[in-house]
Amino acid sequence: MKKRVATAMTAAGLIVLLAGLLVYGLGVHELLPVPRPAFLAAGTTLIGVLLIVWGACDLFIKKTREIEIEEKDERNITIANAAMASGFKVMSLTVAIAVTALSFAGSMDAVTCFVMIGAYVIGQIVFIIRIYQLNKKM
Repeated sequence: MKKRVATAMTAAGLIVLLAGLLVYGLGVHELLPVPRPAFLAAGTTLIGVLLIVWGACDLFIKKTREIEIEEKDERNITIANAAMASGFKVMSLTVAIAVTALSFAGSMDAVTCFVMIGAYVIGQIVFIIRIYQLNKKM
């Protein structure tokens, strides 16, 4: 199952990469109704390469038995969860500061601002719901 997902991810990355380069190579990117057509090729290339590398790593890197045991170790899982919690706190603060600074500086239009605020609020709501569920469960 994991091999199928990695193969599909690699194939999707290749398709996205080639489609982006083809659109750019044919000059169609300037005809598309996007605000910044030059970023279309760069964005699809980046996404395609990331998907290819991620899928290829899953396909070709074999895990030893020791690595699998270490990944399932409760201490390592607890450490990883604590690190993610700290990262979430820092990310929440920096996203809020960045959205505020960019919107007041005039570098962000209203749609982008509301999308970023919406993503921030969804993250905070999920955090609150998860805290409630864990407090009720434990």
